[in-house]
Amino acid sequence: MSENVGRQARRQAIAQRVLFGAFILGFVSGAGYYVAKDLRIAMSPLLLSAGCAVLLLLAVGSSIVYWRNIDEAAREAHKFAWFWGGSSAMLLTLLVALLVGDTRLVAVMGQQSPAEWFSFGVTTVIAAQLIGYGLAWAGWWLRQR
Repeated sequence: MSENVGRQARRQAIAQRVLFGAFILGFVSGAGYYVAKDLRIAMSPLLLSAGCAVLLLLAVGSSIVYWRNIDEAAREAHKFAWFWGGSSAMLLTLLVALLVGDTRLVAVMGQQSPAEWFSFGVTTVIAAQLIGYGLAWAGWWLRQR
């Protein structure tokens, strides 16, 4: 039995490392994209799509392995955090978007193309959801201890 638990812990540790590595690789790739864009270095859309596909496969694959190897308490913490933290943060960004308005955003960020505004909005919502998720997840664990 302990051998099975040891294997499960190793698989979970590997999945966490791969997931964290995919996160870091995605962060570096995104930052590199904008640095290359500022330096006016052209990149192939096919190369960008292939890189995104690899990152997505790494993230999804390691998430599946991680989810299958965690215990019931950790699963409940993740479900609670995503539902309450992620959903609340998404609602908050919707309210902020409705209250701020486009003229204030243009005054702060300058005129952007519609694709850039869309990208900004999606990134803002995802960032807010991750922050809300992290806070709710930490709160769940603190409450359980």
